[in-house]
Amino acid sequence: MFEINDLFDTFLFRATTVTGFLFYWLPIICILSPTYLSPFTFVDSTQEFKAYRMVQYDLYGQAYGSRQAFVSSEVRLWSHANLNRKAALIRLEKLTIERFRSLVSKGINGLFVVIPSTTTQWSDEQKSEICDLETILLAESVPIPIYFLPENQQMNDLYKSIESRRDSTKDSALAVIYDMITADGYQLSVNTGKYNQRTDSVLYNIVGKLVGHGIEERLPKILFVTHYDAMGLASGLAQGADSNASGVLILLKLIRLFSKLYAKQTTRAKYNLHFLFAAGGKLNYQGSKKWIDDYHDQKQQQQLPNDVDVVVCLDSLGQSNELYMHVSKPPKDTQTGGILRELLTQLSEKSTHGPLTFEQIHKKILKTSDFVAWEHEKYSWAKLPAFTFSHLNSSKSCSHSSISDVYGEVDLASIERNYQYISDALIRLIFNKTDVSFPIIDQNYLLSDQQSDYDQVTFTKQWLTFLTNYSRTPSLLTKTHPVVLALEQYAHRYLSNVVKTTIRPNKKDPEFVFFDGDDDQGRQLYVYRIKPAIFDLVLAIFIAIYLGLIVYEYVFIPSIIPIWCIQT
Repeated sequence: MFEINDLFDTFLFRATTVTGFLFYWLPIICILSPTYLSPFTFVDSTQEFKAYRMVQYDLYGQAYGSRQAFVSSEVRLWSHANLNRKAALIRLEKLTIERFRSLVSKGINGLFVVIPSTTTQWSDEQKSEICDLETILLAESVPIPIYFLPENQQMNDLYKSIESRRDSTKDSALAVIYDMITADGYQLSVNTGKYNQRTDSVLYNIVGKLVGHGIEERLPKILFVTHYDAMGLASGLAQGADSNASGVLILLKLIRLFSKLYAKQTTRAKYNLHFLFAAGGKLNYQGSKKWIDDYHDQKQQQQLPNDVDVVVCLDSLGQSNELYMHVSKPPKDTQTGGILRELLTQLSEKSTHGPLTFEQIHKKILKTSDFVAWEHEKYSWAKLPAFTFSHLNSSKSCSHSSISDVYGEVDLASIERNYQYISDALIRLIFNKTDVSFPIIDQNYLLSDQQSDYDQVTFTKQWLTFLTNYSRTPSLLTKTHPVVLALEQYAHRYLSNVVKTTIRPNKKDPEFVFFDGDDDQGRQLYVYRIKPAIFDLVLAIFIAIYLGLIVYEYVFIPSIIPIWCIQT
């Protein structure tokens, strides 16, 4: 009679043969090996990341930024020898402009750059690296899609996994074949095609004013200007904390200050004060150009002379204890700009509001170029006296348009100090109180009533946090954008005759063009772990042999059941 011991002996005999090994033990090894026996650390077979595409726009008929968006390709480390028709992955510290051009020449169909997290402050070395790239890449058209991946633990694990893949192209043919069969690959996919030109490429200026004491039409005018957009390599990462959220902050504080003073007849100066939140500052100051065109059209229709005493532009005022007054034509000492310059010189020498180095920088306008370096140059070109306050001594500074310009780069104390000096000088100017020996601003009075709820530092922190929570690339600043809505609401609260002006490009010869698909939330990047095609071929051959051996074992050799019958 057949007993269980006989079955065990038969099973043990089968398991010790070659086909028994294939039939019994190999499946067990295959099941256990990914968990216990694999020498590599595996990542999930499918992962998702936020990827931010390089900016894309046209300006004066010239294409800028990445002209492609779709990527679905195997990814390899930037140092791999064979990158033709592959996507390349590289860390920011490894990417130089020479290496970028080399990668493009190797035929890559996409570039993914791992950058530091935008929620933390960048090191000086990291800022220098990204600025070197931005200086070159923002000035040209790039034929391949480029995406930026903020660093996190999941991204670091993926990078290490791709980095651990051995480049066997220099090994023997057998080693190459072995590597092709056993190595894991990764497929990256961003499901966006080529972006189409937008039909609603528009920008929005926000303008308001405070009317001085006297007949409005006969009073001189001072215009305060700051652009509220930002720029960087990636559309969704342009926070622009210093350039130019700091300028917006100081203009907000000036509006609040002068609205308090102009609320009463006794403290209303004989100046009309106009305030402009200008759009398109990073697009050759399109907002200021629109204001100038409208202003000249109005004066020409009314046949009135220019009544602008001075235009005060605010740009990048969130760092340093240095303050520069950039001018295209130095104002005379008796002109409004000259008086302001002298007041700031005296106040800084006395360190009235803390240590400050004040200096005037004179730079002539290049009439051979359509592009200007500073916003005041647009007004100077239109024969309006203007200057720009900034802590930067040159508009060519990398931080002027950089994704490294994040919240942590701004010094709140610098913003407050610059505001105190600028507001002090302006109040002395409009009230003709030029003796700096006596204080002129009563902070208790200015912060009373409706402004008592606002502590100066708290006000600055709240607005800076709000402004840097959103990417302010010009193409993103639609009429429903939170920043545009907030600035308009703020202007209505403190100013009169507030107008939101729409800036549209010329249909035949557009000054600027935007493209569909830009947003500040990033694109969904899918990463799939894959095997090469030759692995499927080898696996198919192995399965065929495996099944053949099983058929041979149990068809051409007496099967296990007849053996049991004979023994019984």
